[in-house]
Amino acid sequence: MASSAATKKASLLLAIAVLSLSIAASAPAPSDARETPPASKRVRAGYYLAAGARLRPLAALDASLYTHLYYSALAVHPTTHKLVLPTDPDQAGLLAAFSPTLKSKNRGLRTLLSVGTAVVAGIAGTDSQTDPAFAAMTADPVSRAAFVAAAVALACDSGFDGLDVAWRFPASAVEMADFGFLISEWRAAAPPGFLLTATVYFSNHVFDAPLPGVDYPSEAVARCLDWVNVVAFGLGAGATNATAFDAPLYDRASHFSASYGVVSWIDAGVPAGKVVMGLPLYGRSWFLRNKANSGVGAPVVAAGPKQRGSNATGVMSYAEVQKVAAAGGGGRRAVTTTYDNASVACYLSMGDVWVAFDGAAVVSEKLAFAVRRGLLGYFLWPVNYDDANLTVSRTASEVWMQNEISSNSKNGTGVRQMQGPVLLPPALRSPAGTPGPVPAPTSGSGSWLSWTKLDAFLLLGLLILVWCSS
Repeated sequence: MASSAATKKASLLLAIAVLSLSIAASAPAPSDARETPPASKRVRAGYYLAAGARLRPLAALDASLYTHLYYSALAVHPTTHKLVLPTDPDQAGLLAAFSPTLKSKNRGLRTLLSVGTAVVAGIAGTDSQTDPAFAAMTADPVSRAAFVAAAVALACDSGFDGLDVAWRFPASAVEMADFGFLISEWRAAAPPGFLLTATVYFSNHVFDAPLPGVDYPSEAVARCLDWVNVVAFGLGAGATNATAFDAPLYDRASHFSASYGVVSWIDAGVPAGKVVMGLPLYGRSWFLRNKANSGVGAPVVAAGPKQRGSNATGVMSYAEVQKVAAAGGGGRRAVTTTYDNASVACYLSMGDVWVAFDGAAVVSEKLAFAVRRGLLGYFLWPVNYDDANLTVSRTASEVWMQNEISSNSKNGTGVRQMQGPVLLPPALRSPAGTPGPVPAPTSGSGSWLSWTKLDAFLLLGLLILVWCSS
């Protein structure tokens, strides 16, 4: 009997040892779900206006400066509620060639098809730009489902890696609810690894909405979208009587600032690692009433001169802003460029023309802010408007990379010590198209111990009890 008991104890001890080793080998290391996405997953994006292809053909675009490029845009038909495909042969060819051409230059590039009205002059919500066709499509569940299926199929067939919802902008609580239904159904219809983003305004209200308190469905946004592209510009378009900055980083007197727009999404519960900040590649211009009074808030008589690039009054491409500065530098008219440190914004004046734009110093400060806040990245609107040397695109890419390196070097682990409002869902994908790592299951206490491991430990305890009682 003693020999039998000893044999039983030895068997139990062996089982305990094997089980313990198995648990130790399979236990994942504790991880921080709040970690900011690594550099390989960051976003350096740009929107390419198909209507402005004459300003910069695809062949003249340096795809290496971006991780993501958007084709902007396909509109919604007002009566059929279907995507409006280009009928012009050149535009149809551009849509077909967009992804293959750009990816041949940058194998790691990912392309997205932006769906919505491509707005040039009236870019942000303050311009009272609405899209009734988009609203009508989303309001009808049957039309919405058909539209979602068709858009996903078109994007996949054309070589795009994802879709962008560019509804500018839902203007009521009902439309915001429909926006939530749309992105939820789009996520359900998308294949694995398919990117889904949205071009959005500030999270907690649209300034020109007919009713106050029009909020985006932030919970659906965090759950269904890979990220949001925050339109943090177009803020000076509503100014008709005086000069104003169009995209200041800060504004102490109002909510019309890039920083407010970005932080509004984080405050609404969307992780900073799912927020991408927009930078304008255009300038907002006016004619001054008195060219001797050329500061911010100076009286104006009209929107600035019509330009070939934007084909609109009051809007200049970055390339055209530089031409204005160069023309004045010839000695005919003096050009004054001013940087406002408090707002992080700049403007130039030449005679009676006044232009607010984002120069290199402003771009650098904005991207430093984005890195400090742990944002996923930035996007440029639109890349066609850059100058011949792609100065802003190059500057932004270099500054972003430098800020990333500098920020990570301050923390030995490379992890930002900040609490994310919600856990990042596994839908967030890397630019290479591979799924991001799925966090290990966690218990309510935040321990790495999952229910599977807990069952194993309970079995281990039972074996110990059996051994002790024998």
